Amino acid sequence: MRSGGRILVVIAALAGLVACGTGAQATEAPSCDTGLRFTTNVTSAAMGLRVMSVDVVNCGAEPVQFNGYPQVKLFDERREPLDVEILDGSGGIAALEGFDDAPQPITVPPGESAKSAFVWRNTHASADPPQVGKHVDMAAAPGGTWQPLVATTPEGRVLVDLGSTGRLGVRAWYRP
Repeated sequence: MRSGGRILVVIAALAGLVACGTGAQATEAPSCDTGLRFTTNVTSAAMGLRVMSVDVVNCGAEPVQFNGYPQVKLFDERREPLDVEILDGSGGIAALEGFDDAPQPITVPPGESAKSAFVWRNTHASADPPQVGKHVDMAAAPGGTWQPLVATTPEGRVLVDLGSTGRLGVRAWYRP
């Protein structure tokens, strides 16, 4: 093999090692210190309409009762709060099946989960910079313990790109 070929093999091997990274972020499970864990792994986007799925896992030892809407706070990349109106249900943002169903009491046994979702429009009609949520804190109910919503996507990030709308609809907890 000529020296040029050996150099290419070495460069390819080094590139492969660099691309591997540490992998720690992808294998770490979100913590569950409070007995509940909030995660998201899917955001659907079409023509400016966004819908983000949210799961809450009961990682405690006792069943947990839910009857209402998750409590939500949005923050920018510096963890500064965003001026956002949090709406129960769709708030007229879009007509989505199940989104405006009234809350129903549900029981989540240990190890099982319940679902919610967020809906918003990414439109920007202002001279001000768009509002982009990079961090979301949640509580299961009013007065509950606040904790972060953790993205379990390969990108490992939460993105709520509200533009200038300033409105986020939140679906009541439900079990599929």
